[in-house]
Amino acid sequence: MTAHRIRRALLRLPLELRLFLALLVTILIVTFSMYGLVLLQARDYAENQLRQTLRQELTHLNTSGGPLRNRLQAAAQLSDSWGVWIAPGQAPHFTDGLQHPAPPVAALERARQGLPAEYRTPHTLVQLRAVPGGVVGLSANLDSISDFVLRLCRINLMIAAVLVTLACGIGVTLIRLGLRPLRRITAQARELSASRLHQRLAVPDSHDDVRALAQSLNSMLDRLDQSFNDLRAEEARTRAFAADASHELRTPLTALGGYLEVLARAPENQQMRLELLVSARREADRAGRLVEDLLTLTRLDSGETLRPEPLEVRAWLDQLATRVRPIMPEHQVVIEVQGLTQLWVQADPLRLEQALWNLLRNAARHAPHGSTIAVQALQHLETVTFEVRDEGPGFTPEGLQRGFERFYRAQRDPTGAGLGLAIVQSIAQAHGGSAGLGNRPTGGAWVQFTAPAWPRRSPLPS
Repeated sequence: MTAHRIRRALLRLPLELRLFLALLVTILIVTFSMYGLVLLQARDYAENQLRQTLRQELTHLNTSGGPLRNRLQAAAQLSDSWGVWIAPGQAPHFTDGLQHPAPPVAALERARQGLPAEYRTPHTLVQLRAVPGGVVGLSANLDSISDFVLRLCRINLMIAAVLVTLACGIGVTLIRLGLRPLRRITAQARELSASRLHQRLAVPDSHDDVRALAQSLNSMLDRLDQSFNDLRAEEARTRAFAADASHELRTPLTALGGYLEVLARAPENQQMRLELLVSARREADRAGRLVEDLLTLTRLDSGETLRPEPLEVRAWLDQLATRVRPIMPEHQVVIEVQGLTQLWVQADPLRLEQALWNLLRNAARHAPHGSTIAVQALQHLETVTFEVRDEGPGFTPEGLQRGFERFYRAQRDPTGAGLGLAIVQSIAQAHGGSAGLGNRPTGGAWVQFTAPAWPRRSPLPS
């Protein structure tokens, strides 16, 4: 629980302060580790030097002349310490006449065997050596080593304080320099808004995480800007669509209201009443078709779920032509299928028929009586192209550019709502295809759209 609180407290601190604390802790750990190691090595070095001095004194004591005890006492007085003489079967004799801890038996045995031997008391180090007639020892005060280490520790602490202060100053400067691009990015990000998404953050020249962050944020801003532009464009299209729909619906509804008003005031003239009723029915049908077309476009724009199924194109088009010919007796409807003997398409049959009906009605409206309207299906690698051709006047230059726009009507066709080709294009796009239009070199117009082919060359089993 305490560790969790500490972590939460650290996360509340600014990033610069957290980096500084991490740097300070790292510097302190490294510094004290190094100086602790140096102090240990210095103490070991001083003690080794002290041992070396005691061994030399004992060697010189063994080789010089005179009684051994006298030489031992003189050496101890010279070094301001004390010596010890251990004769076999006797108690240890100390040169200063004071009582000191007796040498350990193990140390005495090592000395008698000619091995390096020593032992410690609380404040002294005693080096032992075997001599004729017993074992002698010479002590050295360890307080001098402790004083030396303490002085060295003070000096090292002062040096460490200076170095830590200098390192922290340099570290803070580097941290601020490193975080300066991040602060700049933060300041620029605060200034961004929905109306200023075209602005981009400054990318630093350094190849580090800050540069990667700036690039990632710019990529995100690109996507947000594109999304907002799409939303604005969609909102503009929606407003234009609503305005055009209101305008188109106003005409038949106004006419229908006028007919009904005249009908209410009309005299008892059955012929006039009949004509008014026919006109009112015609305007009601026009408004109904417009509403149905608007509903179709709305469903397609909202991602209506299609019900595609494999269709054998030739047989399906023959059935469509059979239903169309009685409705268009003044035109000759011809079906052409180019490709395999049995050409298959994967499409929603209702939407596919709706698209072809729109194209056939447009062709019949513009083509002269007695002319031919051709419906062609052409196989490609992965798609099937459906094309309707007529022998009419063709598209105007403006119609070639705006033919698929919603509510666009050519000047010579004021009766339509201008939604037929827009529905065709939406149906093609809903199937993953596209639509196109143009004029024939020999006269007339063509409009085509694509749908995905279905990979079967034999009829489906019943």
